[in-house]
Amino acid sequence: MKNMKKWIILAVILFVAVIVLGSSIYVVQEGEYAYITQFGEIKLIRNDAGLYVKVPFLQDVNKLTQKQMIYNINSSEVLTADKKAMIVDSYAIWRIDNVTTFIRTVNNIPEMQKRIDASTYSVIKNLMGQLEQSEIITDSDEGRSTLNNQITDLVSQSLDLYGVSIQSIEIKRFDLPEDNTTAVFTRMISERSQMAASYKAEGEYEAAKIRNETDKEIAILLGEAQAASQRLRGEGEEEYMRILKELYNDSDKADFYLFVRELEAIKASLKGQKTVILGSDSPITQIINQTETPQPTQTENE
Repeated sequence: MKNMKKWIILAVILFVAVIVLGSSIYVVQEGEYAYITQFGEIKLIRNDAGLYVKVPFLQDVNKLTQKQMIYNINSSEVLTADKKAMIVDSYAIWRIDNVTTFIRTVNNIPEMQKRIDASTYSVIKNLMGQLEQSEIITDSDEGRSTLNNQITDLVSQSLDLYGVSIQSIEIKRFDLPEDNTTAVFTRMISERSQMAASYKAEGEYEAAKIRNETDKEIAILLGEAQAASQRLRGEGEEEYMRILKELYNDSDKADFYLFVRELEAIKASLKGQKTVILGSDSPITQIINQTETPQPTQTENE
């Protein structure tokens, strides 16, 4: 019976020892902060990974990440310098630098995200309130980067007292409220339509000018061609009259010319099976009917 009691006591002692040892040892992983609190007060902060011991039951172990965190900031509506509303969508990259300050001021990450949200909205509202909407929409990548750097610097300064550092705040996109989007699209369509009409009018004007110039050139070329044709026709007729004049001045040539023309006329009229009636005065008839041959002339010596 006594031995049994000893074993029970020993088992209880071992059980208590295991519990005490388990509550005394804690592990810090790589990329973690571990801070030890006793009655709500921070007693110790561990930055390095490893196996550590604390006072059991009296001290509690709490952990925070050392890594950078990305927080998608809630979309916010702001007014530009020309009183036009725009919706800004952005995100923040931040990390905890001072655990003690962080715990004493905001205590947890969700609360810190609310502070980042509020501070970023305030800074963006003030900066964009100094710019007109057209400047923001048409800004280059370099200008957008400058705006992001300004926002990051101002937000970082305002949140430094919470023991955190803001690595970067980037604007993902600018957008218009739904009511304004339709109006802007309508205006853009109208502007593009006006531009298209202007380009079309300019094109039609250029086309008409080219057509007029082409018609003018064609008229000039046709006039020159007609003049050349008239000149050549006149020269041809002049040459024709000259040849006729030469023919009719010489009786032999004239007779031969008339004979050839009559032969050409007969040839043209004899196409197919036809009968041609020649008058007695026709040179061809005279040649055909000519039967007498000229007698040689006698000389005086004969």
